[in-house]
Amino acid sequence: MKILKTNIAAAALLCLCAFAFAKEKETEVLHTGTGTQIANPIPDEETPGHWATIQELIEQQGRKFGLLHNWGISWASITRIQKQTGRSNFVWNDKLIGAYYEMTTNNFLVMGRKINVDLFARNAFYYPYAYTFNKVKQVTVQQLLYNFDLFTGVKFSMNFWDWVTVSAKPGLHVLYQLHDKWHYVHLGAGLGLEAEMPISSRWSFNIGGIFTWDNANLGSNKRMRPFDLSWEYQAQLGFRYSKKKLNPKSFVKYTPRPPKKKKVRALKPKTPAPAQDQAVNVTEEE
Repeated sequence: MKILKTNIAAAALLCLCAFAFAKEKETEVLHTGTGTQIANPIPDEETPGHWATIQELIEQQGRKFGLLHNWGISWASITRIQKQTGRSNFVWNDKLIGAYYEMTTNNFLVMGRKINVDLFARNAFYYPYAYTFNKVKQVTVQQLLYNFDLFTGVKFSMNFWDWVTVSAKPGLHVLYQLHDKWHYVHLGAGLGLEAEMPISSRWSFNIGGIFTWDNANLGSNKRMRPFDLSWEYQAQLGFRYSKKKLNPKSFVKYTPRPPKKKKVRALKPKTPAPAQDQAVNVTEEE
């Protein structure tokens, strides 16, 4: 008898825990004017499921960890110098154009209320469209040339008046370039500066630049053509789209639309059988 009571109590406790867990997992679909998203219900018992404002959606998101994605176009300039004694230095300069993609964490670490610390990784793919030797333009022999650029590190950002976010990004820099004559591999460090401005609640516009100081003597290049100095600077222009980090202010104002009312067709009542048919049925039964 005691074992039976123990089993009943354990089963009841398990049911209560499962019910409480299910209540915590309940979500409500909130319409945001640009679509719908699943979020925690707004604490408003009188109007559950009402269309939320942008401020309410930002409060619901809180400081949750997530990933942000930026992409756009980029331009770069690479300078390599070989020092000479008794004559002018040998200077090579490459101009490149391409595209970049950057992935950044969101709310990785918050220092106080204003400074956010996040991690980032930026990949860029360039095509070298021109290069010079001692400021004299050179003619390329090969046409299939490319450059792969990686810049990763820590991002310190601060927001001003909900309109401009300024970021400083120190990090490590790795470069691989197929040049007209050589394969270049660079390793160094740099600093990036960026400014981001909101366009709408989910779209943002960013502009920035990167400066790196590199060691250009990695691999077999050290034996063929060693360089004494090498640096690179890049300029980028891009966008960010995110559902996990909404902009409280933007040039395109957020205006939630009321939900669409679905037209419900009324069911037609069933018509009773005619009186003649009822009389025939009665006579047949008799």
